[in-house]
Amino acid sequence: MSLADKISFKMMSFYHETLYSLFRDPYEVLRAAGVTEGQRVLEIGCGPGFFTVPAGEIVGTKGSVNAIDINSIAIQHVREKVSKGPVRNIEVSRVDAADTEFSDEKFDLVFVFGLARSKGSTLGEIWREAFRVLKADGILSVEGGINPPEDLFERTDRRGRIDKFVKA
Repeated sequence: MSLADKISFKMMSFYHETLYSLFRDPYEVLRAAGVTEGQRVLEIGCGPGFFTVPAGEIVGTKGSVNAIDINSIAIQHVREKVSKGPVRNIEVSRVDAADTEFSDEKFDLVFVFGLARSKGSTLGEIWREAFRVLKADGILSVEGGINPPEDLFERTDRRGRIDKFVKA
């Protein structure tokens, strides 16, 4: 991992785990996104894991969360965070969001909070992968005004900064 990647993660971690937590309740955001008990959820770009453990708590023992990121420091950080808590339904993986290798239509809900970019991958490739792994009746939830392509997803709801989409 390069020095730039380490610095980038430290800045992101400070922002999310210190500043962001002063103003945002992760449980409130996740509920607005449509996360509910029993779902299989994919978190694209988990970063320092601000939403990861709360998502695992919301989906409960009958659900699961797959949190992915391409930053190995982020993955190590989130794995440590998950290992210290009581939630055991979370899998954290260093995976390119444009090529997750998950099975087709595996997830009830996919969420992208922040701009998801992968080294060597385009945002369009990431949206196509989200479409592929999302169940036919699943929900894509996005925060931050990022809009997936209209040929793949149709907006169904907006709650604050969270936009919810279904497959087009």
